[in-house]
Amino acid sequence: MFCLGVTGGIGSGKSYVSRIFAAMDVPVYEADSQTKLLYERDVKLRLALIALLGGEIYRFGMLQKEVMAAKIFSDPNLLAQVNRLVHPVVIDDFSLWKAQQKAPYVVIESAIILETPFALVANRMLTVSAPFELRLERLCHRDPTCTTDVRRRIEKQWSDAMREAKSDYVVRSDGKIPLLPQILAIHYEMLELSKRKNGCR
Repeated sequence: MFCLGVTGGIGSGKSYVSRIFAAMDVPVYEADSQTKLLYERDVKLRLALIALLGGEIYRFGMLQKEVMAAKIFSDPNLLAQVNRLVHPVVIDDFSLWKAQQKAPYVVIESAIILETPFALVANRMLTVSAPFELRLERLCHRDPTCTTDVRRRIEKQWSDAMREAKSDYVVRSDGKIPLLPQILAIHYEMLELSKRKNGCR
């Protein structure tokens, strides 16, 4: 089964694009949200994280995100160790999920797919790009308390140019170019690629 990776920076519109694929009956695996569930559901992962970061990162079985973030984002080596624990668990979960799907192809959505081993599970990659100021406007519209912290988060992520250089497709989410024709063109190509892979004409 073919897999399309969908990525983009915060506020780019990648989740909206993924919902359009889902509306066309393409199964979508949201890696970022699924990872949050695995932090709590996967006992082995939880124990490994506690062994690495300390018991205070969990409370009543719930990950204390702020506590973990304070530990890892100021220590690149510790962050790398956490990623080495988390990424294989997510990939295994995705593989099990994918095996249960019946569609010609599936989508895996992740903000950091190009920066992680997740990229290896995708046959094709799609980047959703949007102008910086528009992304900032969207984020502040979602959260009226939007501060300079959001701007810093955007600036810390890969640029659109970096993502586009490693992608097969680019969807412009700038509010000017219609999204649906862009997505439909990719959808039809993915269907054709799937047919070829399975020997159908």
